[in-house]
Parts: sequence; C-alpha cells; structure tokens
Amino acid sequence: MAKVQRGSRSQAIREYLATKPEAGPKEVISALKAKGVTVTVGLVSNIKYGGKKTKARRGRPLTVRAAARRTRKSSLTVDQLLEVRRFANSLGGAEQLRRALDTLEQLS
Repeated sequence: MAKVQRGSRSQAIREYLATKPEAGPKEVISALKAKGVTVTVGLVSNIKYGGKKTKARRGRPLTVRAAARRTRKSSLTVDQLLEVRRFANSLGGAEQLRRALDTLEQLS
C-alpha cells in the first residue's frame, strides 16, 4: 500500500464537508471510500465537530477577592494587609510602624 501524504485524508474530509456540511460521519466515510480514501469515524468526527479552533483560554485571572473572605470577625482581609504594608513602607519599614503603634497606644 502506498504511503498517503500527511494531511491528505483530513483535507479530503474538509473538502467533502465544505460541499455537504450537513453530512454525518458515516456518510462522509462512505463517500470518501468510493473515491478510494479510507478514513475512520473518529477522524471524521474530530474534523467535523472538534476541529474548530478557538482562542487559547488561559486560566482564571488571579484576584484578591477569593482570598479576602473573612474567617472570623477579627481577622483581616488581604486588601487590608496590603494597605498596612504600603503604610509601613511609607513610614520606613515595619520597625517604624511598631514604634508608631506603641506611641499611639501610650496616648490612648
């Protein structure tokens, strides 16, 4: 048996489906068999139904909302922690923030 060129069976299926898009896999197989092209039901189904390529979908973008759920009333959300981190950086670091909190506690 002569070696068939790569993709020629798939191309034959696509050409047949272009002329008769309503044809089912078995009808495509029998029509191509009459032309001397042997294909399987899986190949025809894959080209007819699963061959539509779509834009690659990436995973869900990471959001803070999922992590911001509260577990207890006294717990902090991720947004609050990030805000504290920004504030600590603006004061000059965590040690400066601790000093500021200690001073605030003494004032109260």
